[in-house]
Amino acid sequence: MDKHPLLGGSAARRLVGLSRVDDDPYATGVCTYWHLSTPPPELTSTISDGWLRPPGRVLDIGCGLGIEAATLTQAGFRAVGVDLSSVALARASATHPEVSFVEADVRSLPFADGDFDVLLDRGCFHYLEPADRSRYATESFRVLRPGGRFLLRACLRAAGVRNDIGMDTLLSVFADWDVISAREEDVPSDTRDLRALVARLQRPASISPAP
Repeated sequence: MDKHPLLGGSAARRLVGLSRVDDDPYATGVCTYWHLSTPPPELTSTISDGWLRPPGRVLDIGCGLGIEAATLTQAGFRAVGVDLSSVALARASATHPEVSFVEADVRSLPFADGDFDVLLDRGCFHYLEPADRSRYATESFRVLRPGGRFLLRACLRAAGVRNDIGMDTLLSVFADWDVISAREEDVPSDTRDLRALVARLQRPASISPAP
């Protein structure tokens, strides 16, 4: 989720390009700051309350070590995880062979239009540069089927500093989406609680995203 206070602006390299292995938080161990080794409660609640129902095809954006993709696979979905960390993807593939993992840039996803029924993000969006957010939203809209659902979690701090994540940012970036619910809450990692905006979004069935 929220990466690490020492990462600063370099944290975005996980999303749009890692220049060296020693930039990779999964190689350095920095990932322990945000990684959760058990299914996160804000995800499992979407299954228990029926908002996400199998079967269906899921894309986990910034999948890290693959916990969420594996959780939904066990629940009856077919999951694909994308990340730019080759270290994370190698570990995820070894631990969760039932899930497909792909090295990909969130701004240019290598999937067909409407390929997925569900999207997940537990840590990418809040580290994107503002100029990249609209492309992220457009690509997410494109690969999600009409009526598909998106569970987005975005931390309110990046590199230890309060960012601009909040309802205004959510409504601006995802103006073409239906916001089913959104609230601030603490989401756990293995080492701490992280304050985040947790949003349930849905792609409308009848419109295309704004250019």
